[in-house]
Amino acid sequence: MNGIADRSCLHHFIYLLEFLAAWEKRPAHLTPMAYQWCSAISEAAGRHDPSETTIDASYTQRYILLLQKRLRPQDPVNFWFGDAEEEFSEVGPSHDPVRLDSTSYHSRGRPQHLTPSMYAHLLSITLEVGFRCDTPSRDQSVLHLDHTSHHKWVFDTAFSSDDDEVIADALCIWTTGVGSTPPGSCARYLAKRLERVAPFSPRLWQTSIRTIEHIWRNELEASGLDTIRWLNHLGIDADDVVDRERWALVLVGVMRSPTGLESLSPHYWHLLDKLVASKHFLHLESRDMEVMRSLKEAEDWEKLGAWMVAMWSSLPIFESMGDIEEVTLKLLSRRPSAFPRFEDLCKTLTCSNEYCQAHKNKLQQICDQVRAGQSPSESLSPL
Repeated sequence: MNGIADRSCLHHFIYLLEFLAAWEKRPAHLTPMAYQWCSAISEAAGRHDPSETTIDASYTQRYILLLQKRLRPQDPVNFWFGDAEEEFSEVGPSHDPVRLDSTSYHSRGRPQHLTPSMYAHLLSITLEVGFRCDTPSRDQSVLHLDHTSHHKWVFDTAFSSDDDEVIADALCIWTTGVGSTPPGSCARYLAKRLERVAPFSPRLWQTSIRTIEHIWRNELEASGLDTIRWLNHLGIDADDVVDRERWALVLVGVMRSPTGLESLSPHYWHLLDKLVASKHFLHLESRDMEVMRSLKEAEDWEKLGAWMVAMWSSLPIFESMGDIEEVTLKLLSRRPSAFPRFEDLCKTLTCSNEYCQAHKNKLQQICDQVRAGQSPSESLSPL
């Protein structure tokens, strides 16, 4: 932390970062440490002053190459540095790993001049150290991350990266540990990446799914439209989620919001249909009736079809059944292609009590009326 703050040995710090990034089984407690380093790098970058004494120009040129290229045996840059592991073991205040004409430069007590791009690269490796080894066997539930004002630069820089792996590392911060999440909207930070039409990398895509599961409520409140754009970009399907019940609740929560009702892709309304089929884990609320009425007034029969399946799958309910029955009959008369789905629901819907069975019988009656060609006005009073 002191070395980052006074910028006197950042060229040594890069060796430490490369060493830790290559450590496949690094312990989880490195994560909060690396997160502190990110804050320190941000603070140092903010104090960057071009008028300060800079290191030798040729030194800088070679240092840039070191920052931009990972040390691998086949890289030509390695002839300047020799064996990385050997150099790491010799790093110290009196040792400079970058040799020019066999001359060792001692930079102790001498702040180094780094450009914003150098700080950005230091940040990317530090994020990798802290968040790249994120596997099911890696227990991070007991970790706690201390968020500072300097982390805003961390997020702005990381989410502006052209590398999806760096963005995924930063995204992991929202699902790591316990306690509060970082201030600000994660979806808003991702907005710049969403401007690119390129699909997410597999890891960024998977990390996005897990992140939305954890923070969707806060994200809707902080930046609903950005959250919807994020979801629409992912295009998640039933086979992509592990906890189908959890994702059904996520989608219902999003659809209840005004932004989700208007902007969420029809793809997700069909996904909700798949996830709630013949299940009874949703609990209807009064605003669910408002969603139903809004879709009916907009004559959005595609979304309304999926929403009505969700409502019937949430039985028993004891209020407004007349409204639900009327809208269902109107839907089926206007969108005949939805009819087989409701007939299947009559067969697969399981009931454990007489109230549920009565509602199931009513749905069957509605299907029979549609099959017989009876219009809504002939069977039920209008809303």
